[in-house]
Amino acid sequence: MIRIFSIQVLCLLTCVFVFAQNDLVQLDEVTVTDSRFERLVSKTGRSVTLLTTKDIKPFLGGTLADLLTGQVGIHINGAQSHPGSQLSYFIRGGNNRQVLVLIDGVPVSDPTQIENDFDLRTIDLSSIESIEIIRGAASSLYGSAAATAVIKITTNRPKQQSLSGSIRTIYGTNNDKWDFPIEPNFQTRQLQFALGNATHAGSISLSDQRTMGMSSVFGTEDDSTAKQNLSAQYQLQLSSEFRLNTIFTKDYFSSEYDDSFPLMDADNHFTSESQRVVVQPKWTGESSSFVGRVSWATSSRDFVSSFPMYFEGDVIDLEGVFSTKLSKKLKGLIGFNHKQQKAQFSEKISADLMDYFVNVLYESNGLFEAQAGARLSEHSTYGSNWTYHINPSLNFDFNAVDLRFHTSLSTAFIAPSLFKLFDTNSGNQTLKPETNKSLEFGGSLLFPNGGQFQLVYFGRNHQNFVDYDMTTFRYANVTRDFGVHGTEFLCRYPLTDRLLLQTNYTYTQHEEGEGLRIPKHKVNAIFRQQFNSNTQLLTSIQFVGDRDDLAGQDLVVLSSYWILDLRISHQLSQPGVSLFGSIENVFDADYEEIRGYTTRGRNLSVGVSYAF
Repeated sequence: MIRIFSIQVLCLLTCVFVFAQNDLVQLDEVTVTDSRFERLVSKTGRSVTLLTTKDIKPFLGGTLADLLTGQVGIHINGAQSHPGSQLSYFIRGGNNRQVLVLIDGVPVSDPTQIENDFDLRTIDLSSIESIEIIRGAASSLYGSAAATAVIKITTNRPKQQSLSGSIRTIYGTNNDKWDFPIEPNFQTRQLQFALGNATHAGSISLSDQRTMGMSSVFGTEDDSTAKQNLSAQYQLQLSSEFRLNTIFTKDYFSSEYDDSFPLMDADNHFTSESQRVVVQPKWTGESSSFVGRVSWATSSRDFVSSFPMYFEGDVIDLEGVFSTKLSKKLKGLIGFNHKQQKAQFSEKISADLMDYFVNVLYESNGLFEAQAGARLSEHSTYGSNWTYHINPSLNFDFNAVDLRFHTSLSTAFIAPSLFKLFDTNSGNQTLKPETNKSLEFGGSLLFPNGGQFQLVYFGRNHQNFVDYDMTTFRYANVTRDFGVHGTEFLCRYPLTDRLLLQTNYTYTQHEEGEGLRIPKHKVNAIFRQQFNSNTQLLTSIQFVGDRDDLAGQDLVVLSSYWILDLRISHQLSQPGVSLFGSIENVFDADYEEIRGYTTRGRNLSVGVSYAF
């Protein structure tokens, strides 16, 4: 308790210091869609983080996991390990299958995965324009898997202008803690082009990334990785009210990896390939709108080892949402979603999920605002399931600051994956969906210059949790319920007109003492220093507390650690040309993310980009 109190006091003292500083910097006001209605981020009644191009650009030499793991409430295990390491998304103490990822409005998942989750390793960070993170249960708005968070990724959209584009090249090291050669074992090349006018707009993005220099386990040989991404968009403005957007993406990721039982060097190889086609019509009237979506995605995974495996699957997703302004202060929407998943394991299997949902938002310039909604989901195997959310908020508008309180009661569900339902050896077609009920309440201080101070409590209770039964050797719903609770602290404030501070602290507690590799305490801090109009320095500090892990069948404790990263960029006098570089893990901290697996030591990178 003393340690928890000390960290919380440190965060609060930091904010007290911050509030006394220069308030000349104006931070951009942006919109979010946490209610599926567009509104200003300062008006949201949920715990939401929005990352814009300014937040993403300094991390372009890294990965999406590097960026996300620094956000409040999020810990991505594997983000600081070998580039081919599998990632675990621990958001508010949850796991991968409790996080829903949307890319350009499309729910993405891999039906060949045991957890039916999405592999963030396959995404090219340079293709992303913005990321909206909605924490807490949101199944009534977004469907299955939206149990702990929704991560909404928007890729670079075509612009209605003449030819534009960018070329970027990055070289760097890829060293573990035990070795520090200055060799270019990491390289990235990224190209983007866009062309458009008032009626037609299109864009194309290409990237290639390759790494060497690290072994995935404590070993002597290199396990190389390769990633290629292609994305193309075409937007047709048929009239002032109607727009049609078409998206095509193709992603390839491969990595060499080692044996886990026992941990030792091995000549294994993993390959993942996926592609996605999306057609999105949008009609916007004076007080109403309709957004549709048809998408088709395919994926395959190939494991070459002593135990070779190959999986392939596809997903068809259709959605329609009609929203309208019911009165001056009241908005409503109604929608449907149909998803069909197929996968090839020992045999070809499939499942269908049909959803119907509604949401109502009461929004005013006064004290009280609220939203509420519900969703009915009908699954071809396990039947029907209801979810709901109720989300009121209070807003007090003072001259020097806005004070906002919000609370949310919401439920969520996770549909059992195709593997857990139908696998010949371990599947169980009597599985019920996992469900949980979440309670969240918190308060925010919002300053005229865009500064923000937020404190949130969250609690979540799980029912019908799906686990592997060592007695029957099949997946089953566990009979006991269990809970997770914690607090999140967030501070974003301009210390001066050239220095911005962003810091957050997360405390997470599993009631039953579970939560392997999930830290109870985590702190992130970023100082964004703008030396002049051309040069910027980003200093990132991260503290990760003690975590439990398994060494064989024994429970072990992984020690806490600190990491300091520096990222700098400079715009040259020649228009469009910029240089950038980074030093990760400046002090070469010694730490583990998973017992027996390597982690990244001190690494350098340099790059150049040209935009036109």
